[in-house]
Amino acid sequence: MKLLGVIGGVSPEATVIYYRLLTEAARARLGPLHSANVMLYALDYGVMIEHYENRDWDAFIAEVVKGAKHLEAAGVDGLIICSNTTHVAADAVCAAVDLPLVHMLDVLAGELKEKKTRRPLLLGTPVVMGEAHYRNELAKRYDSDVLVPAEKEQAEVGRIILDELVLGNVYDSSRNELLKIIDRYKPDGVILGCTELCMILGQEHCDIPVFDTTGLHAAAAAHFIFGEE
Repeated sequence: MKLLGVIGGVSPEATVIYYRLLTEAARARLGPLHSANVMLYALDYGVMIEHYENRDWDAFIAEVVKGAKHLEAAGVDGLIICSNTTHVAADAVCAAVDLPLVHMLDVLAGELKEKKTRRPLLLGTPVVMGEAHYRNELAKRYDSDVLVPAEKEQAEVGRIILDELVLGNVYDSSRNELLKIIDRYKPDGVILGCTELCMILGQEHCDIPVFDTTGLHAAAAAHFIFGEE
């Protein structure tokens, strides 16, 4: 079993989900007494969200790179960043350490290709939806017409994520609002482009394919841990 370095804490709620999914993956392969071999570097969410709100990406990325270097020094075999938004630091991490990174968008692009999804709706933080980085990185991996909500709807999705889900609060009214947004765009799939969104939305809520980046990413990380990639 390989030792996976986990860069988490953005947010703690999502990091817990990753650990649970990795543990379930280990139990499925090895038996109920086992767990995944991971080492966690938890970023301080309070610090990271301040950098996010200030759009201070240099400081934001520096924190992620620092975590990657600590994990490399500790002897991990590879890395995973437990956040869609935080993949803004992925290239810098790869340049700073000599370790493989299980990249969120590699995994997502592969699933979109497999499902032949051409017009997915992207939900995530306002940065993921509204700025070019995430969509450009996805476009390098898969050619599709990614839809994004209008600015007002982006603000509402951001409110649900940043004011509710990162604090562990899941409300039916917010789920209904997300479903209304999805329905307005008539996409052929929906990307849960924020790791906390799996707390409130899943395939059971939609008739179109739901691309749960948290679950997909954790599954890919498990493949890495067990040498199945």
